[in-house]
Amino acid sequence: MRFNDGLGKFEFLSFYFSIIIWILRKGPGSMWRTAKIFLLLVAAAFITGLMPTIIDLFDTYVIYSVKEGFSLHPKLLSAISAFTATVKSYTWHLSVIYACIVGAIIFMESQNPDRTILWLVTLVLLPVFGVILYMIIGPDFKNFRKRKLFRPAKAVIDNTPFTGDKRLLIGKMLHSSGGADLLTHNKVEILIDGDAKFASLKEELTKAQKYIHMQYFIIKDDNIGREIRDILVDAAKRGVKVRVLYDAVGSWKLKINYFKELLALGAECHAFMPVALPLFRRQMNFRNHRKIVVIDDRVAFTGGLNIGDEYLGRGELGHWRDTHVRLEGEAVAELHKIFLKDWCMRTGENPSKICGDLSCHDCLSDEKQDFSSMPMLPMQVASSGVDNVWHTISQGYYGMISRAKERVWITTPYLVPGANIMNAMMTAALSGVDIRLIMPSVKDHFLVFWGSRGNIEPLLRSGVRVFMYKNGFVHTKTVMADDDICSVGTCNLDVRSLEINFENQLFIYDKETTLQFAEQFEKDTAESEEIILETWQNRPLYQKILESFGRLYSAQI
Repeated sequence: MRFNDGLGKFEFLSFYFSIIIWILRKGPGSMWRTAKIFLLLVAAAFITGLMPTIIDLFDTYVIYSVKEGFSLHPKLLSAISAFTATVKSYTWHLSVIYACIVGAIIFMESQNPDRTILWLVTLVLLPVFGVILYMIIGPDFKNFRKRKLFRPAKAVIDNTPFTGDKRLLIGKMLHSSGGADLLTHNKVEILIDGDAKFASLKEELTKAQKYIHMQYFIIKDDNIGREIRDILVDAAKRGVKVRVLYDAVGSWKLKINYFKELLALGAECHAFMPVALPLFRRQMNFRNHRKIVVIDDRVAFTGGLNIGDEYLGRGELGHWRDTHVRLEGEAVAELHKIFLKDWCMRTGENPSKICGDLSCHDCLSDEKQDFSSMPMLPMQVASSGVDNVWHTISQGYYGMISRAKERVWITTPYLVPGANIMNAMMTAALSGVDIRLIMPSVKDHFLVFWGSRGNIEPLLRSGVRVFMYKNGFVHTKTVMADDDICSVGTCNLDVRSLEINFENQLFIYDKETTLQFAEQFEKDTAESEEIILETWQNRPLYQKILESFGRLYSAQI
C-alpha cells in the first residue's frame, strides 16, 4: 500500500510545516545544519525521481545494443523501475518539502529583495542544481554569529568642531551604526598610484621598532611582493613583531613558502577565513577586502592598493590608477582596532593580550594617546562587513550624496551599488547637484564590468555626468561632497563591498583635504571620455543584453 493512501494532502502539508517550524526554532546555526541535510535528501530524491526516464533510455538504447555487447539484466531493470516508480509517487510531497524549506531559509536571511528574488528564480528553474549552487555560494547562517562579536556603540558624538551642519548628522550616523569615533587630531598624506604608496610604505617599514601589523586582500609572490616580504624579514631579524593577515580567496595563489623565512623568525601569518577549495565553498562569499598596515602606534596606511606588480602598472591592464593614504594621529589606533578584530576573529586570540605583549598602547581600552599637538583634522574610520548589521559605509555614502548641496564627485572601479545609492545619486542630480562619476573603460571582471555599464543610462537620464577613464585601469574608491567632506578607503560602489565584504573607509571632514581630492579628480577627468546620453542609447544590442545579465548577477552572487 502506498504511503499516502490513508492521508490527504492537508495532513501532509501540516506535517511538513511542523518540521519546518521545528527547524526554525532550533536557531540559525542548528537550523542551517538541519536544513542542509533536508536539502541534500530532497535533491537526492529529485535525482532519483528522474530514474524512470533514465531507465527508459537504457531500455531503448542499452538493450538495443546487445549485439555490441552492452546489456543489463532484465531483473535488475525491473527492480530499478519498481524502486523509482515508488519514489516518483512521492514527487508532490518532495516538492512541497523542497519549496517550504528553501523558501523559509532564504526569507529568514533578511537580505536585499533583489537577491532573494534571484535565488528564488534560480531554485525554481533549476531545482537540483539551484540547491547545490545555493549551498556553495549562498549566504551562510553561521555568519550571523559573528555579529555578536562586535556591537555598535550606543553613545552619540558631542562637542564636535562642526556643530549644526550636515557633517554632524553623518558623523552621528557613522558612530551609532558602526561605532566610528570622531577623531579630531590627524595628519593625512594622499598617495597617488603605486609608486608613491610603495615608496612611502617601504620607508616606514624599515623604521619599525616594535611591531608591523599588515592586512591585505591580495598579496602576490612577484617582484614587489618579495621586496615587501624581504623588508618584513629584516624587521623580524631585529626583533620587530610581524603579523600578516591575507584573504584566503583574494590571495588563493599565494603559497605558504612565501612566508617560510618569516615564520622561521617567529612572525605570524594567517589566511582570513581559509577554504579548502575557493571556487566550491560557501565561505568564499565573505571576503576580507581591507588593506591596512599599522606600524608602532605611529603610522598607518590604507586605501585601494594591494601588494603586487600590477598595482605598479606592470600588469595586463597597463597603468593602474589608485589612491592610498598615509595616516598619523588618532586614526592610527582606529585602524589598528579593525586589524586586531580581524586578527582575533581568525586566530581566537585576545586583542588586549596582543597589545600587552607588544607593550604598545591598548587601542581597545578607554585610554587615549595625547595627539593635541597635531593639527585639527576631523575624521572617522568606518568599517563594515557581515558582522555589521547596518552596512555603515553604505549609509555613509548615502548620507554624503543625499545631503550634498553643490556637488558629489565619485571615482569607483565598479558601479553596482543597489537601489538606495542609485536613487540618491539620481535624486541629487535631478535637484541640481553636480554629480560626476569616473569609471574604468576596460574590464578586470566580466560580470561586474557589464553590470556597471548597465547602470549608466538611468544615471545619464537624471543628469549625472559619467566619465570613462582611458589611461589604464582606475581602481580608486573616493567620494567628495561639496567642499568639506571626502571619503577614501577600500569600499567599492557595489553590493559586494557595501553589504558582504569586510571593508574600511575614511570619512574626512576637512576642506583642504577635500580640495586635494577634487584637484586629482579633475586631473583624472582630463584623462577620461565623457559619455553622452544620445550616443550611449545607440550602443549595440548585444551590449545591452550583456549589461542586463551583468547587472542581475554581479550584484547578487
